[in-house]
Amino acid sequence: MPELPEVETIVRRLSESVPGRRIERAEVLRANVVRGTPRRFAKAIEGRTVARVRRRAKFIAVELDDGRVWVTHLRMSGRYLVVPGGRRNGRSPERSMGERGRVADASELPAYTRAVFTLDDGTRLLYIDARTLGGMELLSADEWEARSAALGPEPLEHDFTPEVLEARLATSRQAVKPFLLDQTKVAGIGNIYAAEALWRAKVSPRRRARNVGPVRAARLHRAIVDVLSEAIEKAGTTLGETSQDYVDSEGVPGGFQEFLAVYDREGEPCRRCRTPVQAVKIGGRNSYFCPQCQS
Repeated sequence: MPELPEVETIVRRLSESVPGRRIERAEVLRANVVRGTPRRFAKAIEGRTVARVRRRAKFIAVELDDGRVWVTHLRMSGRYLVVPGGRRNGRSPERSMGERGRVADASELPAYTRAVFTLDDGTRLLYIDARTLGGMELLSADEWEARSAALGPEPLEHDFTPEVLEARLATSRQAVKPFLLDQTKVAGIGNIYAAEALWRAKVSPRRRARNVGPVRAARLHRAIVDVLSEAIEKAGTTLGETSQDYVDSEGVPGGFQEFLAVYDREGEPCRRCRTPVQAVKIGGRNSYFCPQCQS
């Protein structure tokens, strides 16, 4: 699942080409990727100009010139691909399944293309989602503000301090791993970076959040900031080579997978003490950790 570094990478790429462009046509090829009807969504978004592209937690928020916000959650396998005007980029044909009939040049679309947005300079923004678990919706400014306010602090913003993290941990009876995955506690962290941050901080994923304490909380805060920042520098993490694996909006995979210390390394030696990495289920999710280093 794309987490904060992957979504941030996509947003930065989109910000290079999309702001200032008018959406000439919106074509939804799978009805279930939008909230509401595809026809109503397309009608509302067509003719609007993109003012800004930003990230909040794991959401991509495209701010439009009328004040509304086009919000996308990529979930397990969603991604955007930018196809510059005049460039052909085809692999597998896909037939339109939306309400607007067959998309133009459908034979040129990559497999699992679920929506196509044509901009005024001929650029096409393709939403691709193999598992069709992600989706998008159009919100008013007030609706987006309420959605955003319900989320936790951004871990790379100045107001996310060791004291803020410690105070939030102290009120929770959860294990610290599911605490970090709770988007109302801290925004944007998923399974990969929670595991990596806990390893760096030498904190067991099974330790109760309220028992982390100030010393471990300070280490964990630094680990969260460092691992997310480093992953953004490497353009995120790509774990495989299938249509469900993360790539950025130019189709380029991330590079942080080469630096993972524990995630998806069950049985391999810990990079710090050489003890075999273990995996246990916590809150229904695989949690990778070193039983020797993390307490």
